Amino acid sequence: MNISLNSRVALVTGAARGIGRATAGMLARHGATVVLTDLPADQSELEAAVAEIRRNGFQAYAIGADVRRQADVEACVSATLQFGGRLDILVNVAGVHLYPAPLLTIDEAAWDRVFDINLKGPLFLCQTAIPHMVKQGSGSVINIASDSAFDVIPDEGAYGISKLALVRFSAYLCKELSGTGVRVNSLAPGWVKTRLTEFVRQDTVATAAALEGIPARKFAEPEDIAGVVLFLASELANYVNGHCIVVDGGRVAGQPA
Repeated sequence: MNISLNSRVALVTGAARGIGRATAGMLARHGATVVLTDLPADQSELEAAVAEIRRNGFQAYAIGADVRRQADVEACVSATLQFGGRLDILVNVAGVHLYPAPLLTIDEAAWDRVFDINLKGPLFLCQTAIPHMVKQGSGSVINIASDSAFDVIPDEGAYGISKLALVRFSAYLCKELSGTGVRVNSLAPGWVKTRLTEFVRQDTVATAAALEGIPARKFAEPEDIAGVVLFLASELANYVNGHCIVVDGGRVAGQPA
């Protein structure tokens, strides 16, 4: 099936590596002009991601930004509009996971860091980017949550709670944008081969336990998640709005979303 995003412009956060990088590449290969953003400290990886996309003949740009800072977010959206002339797709990938972080002992700074990146960052991006989509009468926002939103895993409460909040945030935003032509969905990955999961994948016992709980019996590749983002960004998903798609090989199958 040929999915075309020609003339579309996409902004992807957390794009220096992992799901964000795979998503930017996937959208570019299907015709979108992509703007990749990540922390200034990750600029070298970000530039490498952009260079890889350009080597394959597609349009890509990089801009360093901290999604926790409103000024950075505004500069990022402004740069996207300058590069592409419009903004059609926003993918909020940037996130942080702390483990172990028991709820009764997690300190305020750690709690704030998780929620500032995982929830406030997407809020800032949506507040800044969506008005431009509304003016166009179209747009697709995809917020990357986690299947941890639908599970209870000891010692990662802050992460799971922040991702469940992101799922509900997406649903509320969908309702607020009724009639505008802008769709908002979330996507909840399970175990993916990224830096975020290295602490488990480097432990053979933990890896075996994790795989035992996944009917697919394997961890996802970042491209497996990027493919679902592509669907949500495309016209194939024109009637998908306000929902969370769980992409975890069946790990939380049957649990209420």
